Amino acid sequence: MFKNFVAAKLSRQVSELFASNLIITLATAMVAIFEPIYLYVQGFSLVQILYFFLAVYAAYFLLLPLGAKFARNFGYEKAMYLASPFLIGYYAFLYLIPTGQEFIYLAIAALVLQKMFYWPAYHADFARFGRSDERGREVGNLLLITSLVAIVAPLIGGLVVENWGWATLFVAVSILILASNLPMVTTPEKFKPKPFSYWHAYRRLFYAENRRNFFGFLGFGEELIVLVIWPVFIYTIVSDFLSIGSLVAGATLVTTLVLLYVGRMTDSSAKTSRRSLLKIGSIFYAAAWWLRLLALTPLAVFLVDTLSRITKNVIIVPMMAMTYDHAGETSVMKTVVFFEMSLVVGKILAILISLVALEFLPNSFAAMFVIAALMALLYSLVKYEPVKVR
Repeated sequence: MFKNFVAAKLSRQVSELFASNLIITLATAMVAIFEPIYLYVQGFSLVQILYFFLAVYAAYFLLLPLGAKFARNFGYEKAMYLASPFLIGYYAFLYLIPTGQEFIYLAIAALVLQKMFYWPAYHADFARFGRSDERGREVGNLLLITSLVAIVAPLIGGLVVENWGWATLFVAVSILILASNLPMVTTPEKFKPKPFSYWHAYRRLFYAENRRNFFGFLGFGEELIVLVIWPVFIYTIVSDFLSIGSLVAGATLVTTLVLLYVGRMTDSSAKTSRRSLLKIGSIFYAAAWWLRLLALTPLAVFLVDTLSRITKNVIIVPMMAMTYDHAGETSVMKTVVFFEMSLVVGKILAILISLVALEFLPNSFAAMFVIAALMALLYSLVKYEPVKVR
């Protein structure tokens, strides 16, 4: 019975991607919850933190098609290898920010380059080598194993910061980032270079047949708020790093097993039912954002974070299964670049709206939670065929 919930026919490429993703998730999850908190304790205001990430995503939007072009010419795995030193550089520059303002700009540049090389190649690799009949379970299982790692990672990160400081954490994370490349070097990548148009990547955002899905993917703007603002809010409720890591780890543990069922439901559902699952998830996820307004104690933060993770998984698994399926049926790189660029526009939009809100309601977490709740409803617009390629 358990095998019905597991993707049993993984290709070699997807198996390697699973292993690589597991290691890099351990690395980034050790520090991710603490990144915006680190900036906050260094004296950055909410507005300044938002401007930091605005610069990151604005530059990423301009350079993303170049990352796709590189991956199409030299291979997906080579692009992901190249992303590793930039991610290490980002954490190094982040650590050095207190010593000089120039490291802020170097950190931004390093993070942009990491995203540019990594994400188009990662999505394309998954879409190209995954199996359509197990797509939901592949996505769900990948999220499952990374969630299992993400249970212990914040605990480890919090423990390291509490006892040995930020420098030790960043060094440990850097070693793991380098190790994440090892699974992909076990077998050589067979790749045939193909051209990719920089300007057509932007033109596809405005095709009439893509409009509904473009707006649907704008919902990922809420992800910017959950990754950047929510950790700072948790820090105002729970101020020691080990407790923050424990809280996030507990919430992740509760939600992990749900992924098996969501993946199985996605594969066993008709294509139209996948959209129904996504719509239901978006409604409940938006409701979970409203509940964050009431999270004023550590227990309340734990409960609402758990509910949010469960409902977000109900969205992500069918959405990514649909996106990867359509990418495999049409053009892999064009599809995933459209998805990633739309996502980035959503995050930029979320930052700009949040900055306007903070002008009228300084330091208001509630205002940003409301913005995220409204953006989460946009996920329901995504239909089965996310992208139609001309």
